[in-house]
Amino acid sequence: MRIEAIELTNFRRYEKALFEVSPQGLAWVGPNASGKTTLLEAIHKVAILKGFGREEEMLRWGASWYRVRLRLSEGLAEMSYERGKGTQLIWNGSPVSPLSQWLGRLPIVSLRPADVEWIESGAEARRRWSNKILSQLSPEYFAALYAYQRATDQRNALLAQGNVSPVLLEPWEAQMIRYGTLIQTKRLALVEALQPALQTFYSQFGSEKVKLEYRLTCEPSAEGWHHRWRTLHAQEQQKARTLLGPHREDFALYLQGKLARTHASEGQKKSLLIALKWAEAQHLQQLTLRGILLLLDDIGEKLDRMRLSAVGQLSRLAMQTFLTDVEERRVRDAFPELPIHFLEPPEG
Repeated sequence: MRIEAIELTNFRRYEKALFEVSPQGLAWVGPNASGKTTLLEAIHKVAILKGFGREEEMLRWGASWYRVRLRLSEGLAEMSYERGKGTQLIWNGSPVSPLSQWLGRLPIVSLRPADVEWIESGAEARRRWSNKILSQLSPEYFAALYAYQRATDQRNALLAQGNVSPVLLEPWEAQMIRYGTLIQTKRLALVEALQPALQTFYSQFGSEKVKLEYRLTCEPSAEGWHHRWRTLHAQEQQKARTLLGPHREDFALYLQGKLARTHASEGQKKSLLIALKWAEAQHLQQLTLRGILLLLDDIGEKLDRMRLSAVGQLSRLAMQTFLTDVEERRVRDAFPELPIHFLEPPEG
């Protein structure tokens, strides 16, 4: 589905705004703090039910509710939030329930300056990345994430009581194994699926061999989980928390057999990130059988001409591209077919 218009009400700095969108997408150009990233966040929120911050942060100052409407080629999607009542998504006049049914209808890939944390920061950023991709591809995965987290929280609460009976742990462990092995299996399959495209696209930057890896804490089977639990029993009792499972696992990128986080140059890290996004976009496009939406946030300031050109190639995989920048010329050079909407600087 293509986006034809975006309407915001009480969303961050926008009291009321409407943006018409071309079939190619739209570029927003303006100074810092002019609301550019907010427009990408609005698309992101409707597409995968998550913005770039908490719900309260997305409320305009003094407002108790917000609404984002996307007029799409197949209908109208409306995401709203009201303090005290929560979030609701309405599609062509009917509430969507459960919300997981919506995921994958508007597949998106985003590239933002903060995404360098994929390589440089802790495991949580990489787990969020995999969850974002796989939730768009599989409602089963999305449901398993929540069921797994609930079971893990319950098991941790029991461990915190100290000297807990194994009988009390068993029901929650059974659920952790059921949903945890599903998460592990799908993450392993994702790594395998992304690897060929990742290597192919990176080859335009260098000849180094690239490897994406998923680091398990235990084998994805009931036997593997129980074996690992036996070895971790004393540590878990001491620390009062679960030390294995998808919430403790991580992804890693290697360049010529060395961990990219510690051995790759800044330029190589940017190239790896772009190649990873290419592989992600190709995978989503193939499995959803839908055109993807590409969201690019202020990337021009962080990339040289070669890598900006590579992002231009990435945009050719997308059905529509939405981007932000502070410079008109940079947008016109890298994305000549993309219409530009100029945003005014903030008042005061």
